[in-house]
Amino acid sequence: EIRRGKSLFTKVARDVSPDAEVVTCFRDGIVTLRRNRRTSGFTESLKEIGYQGIRRGDLVIHAMDAFAGAIGVSDSDGKGTPVYSVCRPQTSVNAEYFALLLRDMARTNWLVAIAKGIRERSTDFRYDAFAEQHYPAPSFAEQCSIVGFAIAQTTDMSRTIEQTLREITLVDEFRTRLIADVVTGKLDVRAAAASLPENVELEPIDDLTEDEDLDEAVDDAENEEVAA
Repeated sequence: EIRRGKSLFTKVARDVSPDAEVVTCFRDGIVTLRRNRRTSGFTESLKEIGYQGIRRGDLVIHAMDAFAGAIGVSDSDGKGTPVYSVCRPQTSVNAEYFALLLRDMARTNWLVAIAKGIRERSTDFRYDAFAEQHYPAPSFAEQCSIVGFAIAQTTDMSRTIEQTLREITLVDEFRTRLIADVVTGKLDVRAAAASLPENVELEPIDDLTEDEDLDEAVDDAENEEVAA
């Protein structure tokens, strides 16, 4: 079937409970309590005017950041800014499927194409626009099957990305430690070079001599010596 957004989701405006925590819709499609990801780098409101209740399972669309992928299904109860469109799925509607669909439409610049705003690199994709658009709506069973397949594929990718980032961090830590040992004389460069096999060509790494790297290495070494 091809169905309009308004026949799939209902926009809700819930009251906020006094103990509700802030829910944030991130550009990677994760909608969760802010403290679960990070707590810095946000603009804090002196008064939470217009904040609305968000429940687990709600489809959340960031009206101004949807073009960049800020669309997802909340995994937590809490409260969110009024710039979010909080939508409750109708019966036989898998919110995760439509979140994936909308994020792909954002990736292919579909949201940019229908943008009404004039701000560069931003869209004004609110519920009214979402509600009037047409979407492919397979059976509920097929929606769930598509979501399950997507999760299986992206889990492997996410695991690889996480492992690669961890390896990069370890290499950076080793690099900093090595610079510190050379600068403070803990590592005899001549002895280390003598132990290398013959006919090995070493390419200089330009950024190893940058002031910031040397300063960081010396600071780290001095701090370790003081702690010792």
